[in-house]
Amino acid sequence: MRTAAGLLAIAFAGTLAAQPGGGDREPAAKLLYGHDLSVRPGGNPDWPKAAKIGVEVFQDDGLKALVAISDAGHLAVAPSGPVGADKKSRWQTGLDLKVRKAGEPEFTQKTKAFGVEVYRDLGTNRLLYAAEGGWLALAPAPGNLTADKSPKWHHALDLKVRALDQDTFENAKKIGLEVYRDENTGGLLYVTDVGAVAATPAGPGSADVAKAKGWVPSHGLFLRVRKSDEPDFTEKTRKLPVEVLVDETTGNLLYVSETGSIAAAPPAGKAETRGVTWRAAMNLKARKAGETDFAKAAKYGVEVFQDNRTGNLVFVSETGSIAVLPAAK
Repeated sequence: MRTAAGLLAIAFAGTLAAQPGGGDREPAAKLLYGHDLSVRPGGNPDWPKAAKIGVEVFQDDGLKALVAISDAGHLAVAPSGPVGADKKSRWQTGLDLKVRKAGEPEFTQKTKAFGVEVYRDLGTNRLLYAAEGGWLALAPAPGNLTADKSPKWHHALDLKVRALDQDTFENAKKIGLEVYRDENTGGLLYVTDVGAVAATPAGPGSADVAKAKGWVPSHGLFLRVRKSDEPDFTEKTRKLPVEVLVDETTGNLLYVSETGSIAAAPPAGKAETRGVTWRAAMNLKARKAGETDFAKAAKYGVEVFQDNRTGNLVFVSETGSIAVLPAAK
C-alpha cells in the first residue's frame, strides 16, 4: 500500500547566505583511492551481464567528510575517519529491489527491479551500495553483518517535489519510493523509481510496523550548483529544487531532488533560521572502470550547503545527485 501527504503549502527556502561570487573550490578534497565495481541488472544473477562502474573515494578534511562519486556523477557521503592500509573493495551480496512508479498500487511482473550490489570498502570499513545507473550509498558495517539474507519490504511512499515556481504540492512532480530492510545489516534502504538509493543503519525506525504512515513536508530548498568549468554563480547556474520530508513511519528526514535522487538522515530539531549557507565547492574527477589514470576521467562540479534548519550538510552534484552528511551531535 502506498501513502502520500496532503497538499500543504511550504515556501522554498532559497536564500544562499555566504554564497561566493567567484570560483572558490579550495581546499581540494583528497583522493584516497578508486574502485572498479560490477552491478548486475535487477533479476539477473549472471555476472557476465553486469555493468562496470568506476567509483572514486575522496576525503575533505575541512568538512570532515568522506565523499564517494561514481563515473556517472552520483554521490554518497559519510563522516570521515581512519583509513586502513587495505584500500580494496570486497563483494558482500547482491539485492534485487522492486520499485513502483508513483500511483502504481501493486507490484506486478512489469514493476522495475533494480540491481544493487553491496561491497565492503575495506579502507574505511563501510558498506558501499552500488546500484544500476551508478547510484551510490554508504552505511556503517555492523559487527553482526551477514550476507545470505534477502531484503524485506518495509513500506512505500509517493513523494512530491515542487518546481521552483510552485508554492503547493498540488501539481508537483511525483516520485515513487520503496523502503526495504536489509536483513544482513538491520538497516533500511530507500530506493526511488529512478534507482537512486539511500541507506540508514539499524535503529528503532527499522523495526516491523503493523501499518505504515505517510510523509509530511518539513521545508523546501533550492540549491545552485555550478558545472566543473563554471567559475561563478550566474543567472544561468542550475537551480535544483530539493524537498525535505519526514517519513512518519521511521521518523527519518528524507531529502529528495527533482531528479529522483534521495538521501536520508536521522530525525533532527528544526531551528528558526531558514535557507541554506554555502560551505564549500569542489571539482571531482571519476574514472570509468578499468581506467588507470585520470586523462579521460569525467569531471563534476559539486557544491556543499548547510541546511540551516537542521544543520545537515547537503552535497549536490551538477548531475542533480544529492547526499547528506548529518550534523554532528
